[in-house]
Amino acid sequence: MANKRIGQAGLALIKQYEGCRLAAYRCAAGVWTIGYGHTAGVHSGMTITQARADAYLQQDIAKFEGYVNNPAYVPITEQLNQNQFDALVSFAFNLGAGNLRKLCKGRTAAQIALAMPSYNKAAGKVLAGLTRRRKAEQALFNKAVSCTGTTAATTTSTNTEDYNMKTIKKGSKGNAVKVWQIIIGVAADGIFGSGTESATKTWQSKHGLAADGIVGKMSWKAGLEAL
Repeated sequence: MANKRIGQAGLALIKQYEGCRLAAYRCAAGVWTIGYGHTAGVHSGMTITQARADAYLQQDIAKFEGYVNNPAYVPITEQLNQNQFDALVSFAFNLGAGNLRKLCKGRTAAQIALAMPSYNKAAGKVLAGLTRRRKAEQALFNKAVSCTGTTAATTTSTNTEDYNMKTIKKGSKGNAVKVWQIIIGVAADGIFGSGTESATKTWQSKHGLAADGIVGKMSWKAGLEAL
């Protein structure tokens, strides 16, 4: 069976919860971190470009895809659907391969989903951010896949076409708005209000687009390519 690759939903979730910072900082566990949660070789005072942050993200995701595809870490890996796979890549990206193995060892898919929320501590303390992330991963893990057998690549392609065709603006609601909010870095509540409109105009201006607050084909193209 061919190894799975992360889909659009998993990538968006990781980006939403990691955020992107181009200067090194200490995470909640005290580890030096940069970009989208990258830790290897990071030190105090380090800075990187957005392109380097994106490259680190691809490298790190590939590493954690490998762990989720490995039966030694996820015994039921061949049974996972795309959303379950994506949720576990996000989990491993955040908590590491050791916790992935601990989460999945001897458990069915349903038991894995139930156990996810308990992994919400850093340095022994329950953190609100980790609690929210585990709930989001659990929700993705439990979400039915619309088309059985759809690969990550075709899912991304289909979503791109769908979202490019759907113009959204102030007053719009739904999943397309959530994806756009993740792209521009605001709270993904699925409601295109004044805050989202303002952030959209700022984002469009930074990306050389007409800053009108209306997300049409050009804004979707630039946004999805930036993911």
